[in-house]
Amino acid sequence: MKSVNMLRLIGLIVVMAMMLMAIPVTAQTRFVDLAPAEGTVGSKVVAVGEGFNKTTETTDQYAIIFFSSQEASVVDDIDSDVTVYKIVKDGLYLNEDGEFEVEFTVPAELNDGEDEDDDEDVVAGTYYIYVCHYINTTPPSVATRIRAVAEFTVIGGEMTIDPEEGPVGSEVEITGTEFADRESVTISYDDEEIDIESGDDETDSSGEFICTVFIPESTADTHTIKVTVGGSEAEAEFTVEPEVILDPTSGEAGADVSVSGTGFGRRSKVGVYLNAEEIATATASSGGSFDTTFTVPELDKGIYDMEAEDDKGNMDTAKFTIMEPASTQPPEPTPAPGPAPSPTALNISATSGKVGSDLIISGAGFKAAGTVTIKFGDKVLDTVSADANGIFVAVLKVPSLKAGEYPIAISDGTNTEERIFTLEAVPLPIPEPLLPKMGVKAKTPVIFDWESVTAESVSYALQVATDKDFDEDSIVLDK
Repeated sequence: MKSVNMLRLIGLIVVMAMMLMAIPVTAQTRFVDLAPAEGTVGSKVVAVGEGFNKTTETTDQYAIIFFSSQEASVVDDIDSDVTVYKIVKDGLYLNEDGEFEVEFTVPAELNDGEDEDDDEDVVAGTYYIYVCHYINTTPPSVATRIRAVAEFTVIGGEMTIDPEEGPVGSEVEITGTEFADRESVTISYDDEEIDIESGDDETDSSGEFICTVFIPESTADTHTIKVTVGGSEAEAEFTVEPEVILDPTSGEAGADVSVSGTGFGRRSKVGVYLNAEEIATATASSGGSFDTTFTVPELDKGIYDMEAEDDKGNMDTAKFTIMEPASTQPPEPTPAPGPAPSPTALNISATSGKVGSDLIISGAGFKAAGTVTIKFGDKVLDTVSADANGIFVAVLKVPSLKAGEYPIAISDGTNTEERIFTLEAVPLPIPEPLLPKMGVKAKTPVIFDWESVTAESVSYALQVATDKDFDEDSIVLDK
């Protein structure tokens, strides 16, 4: 009988144990949220935590926040599993509900770990926020077991460049924002560091800077300009365009001219053409540059296009002026001295057109660095400066004048060139009637009105008829 009771007791104990095991145990849930969850070095982040140790009437509770590049979980420990970090908030008070809300700054360096050799700069990428408790010892110490984890994304600063394309040697302005404050700025071009020519070499208190650089020798292609500030980087693309330079830009037949080019294809074959005829060849360097010479061929006086094109299709054009050679023979006697022939050459893109159309005027042989006045009829269109070789280019609009022929006169005070331009007539639109309204019977007296037409001089014929076909017998007014 006793053995039976003992078996029953053992069975009861087993059932009770199984019931206890089936009762769910609610674990304390700890978590930390970040706002925002991404930002640049130096930006502010608010951390909100819940489920941590609660402050009581007798005991205050505290926590500590770590910022690390090493990924870990709540079963790992600081200084054993996580060795590279920055303490971004220490002695963080936990209220009576085990909660906290605190702001911290995204660090530029992770240098609080025990091993200084493990120190790291903070760069763009994924980082981890770890929260640990303090232990109420004397003095208080950190419990290294990680209690909550959150992810934070560090983004690099932003940059813009102006211009985004141009030849080798172009001056490019770089503007940077949202970087760490008071940090040195480094610029690289295709991963090679280049000098900052002017402007800021470090960010200001707002993490901003403006500086300029010159584009180094490089091929006709897209190249990467990179800004590095602390551990953050930003990139922009610059497109190198080919450029050809002549020295001199004018000369007589038989003269030698130097041609240099940049921004062509790497080790490409370059042909040089004048008036569409090949006059020289060259091979570009690995950086896309070349130098060669040509002899000015026998061509009429005037302005010609000199083209350089490589076998990859990269091409640029420059203007070359062929001058009239000075006479080597003594002048023949003339009955009376006349004006010396003009040494200038002039090219106008069009000799006729409408009001407002584009007009490109280029000239050579004018006063070096002189002022050139361009007149259209009696109207001064523009004044431009010739360069050191007496060459100028002006882009103008045909002025608003009556149709007809007008002289275009170009003068620097000593040399004058003149061409005739035919201004074409443009028919004015038919004005839309305003009164009387269409389809509405007009009351007498009838008032006529039309939309305005802008013109210096215009006339219209007004006819009123009793028939819509305007038969001769139906016309009552012809004015």
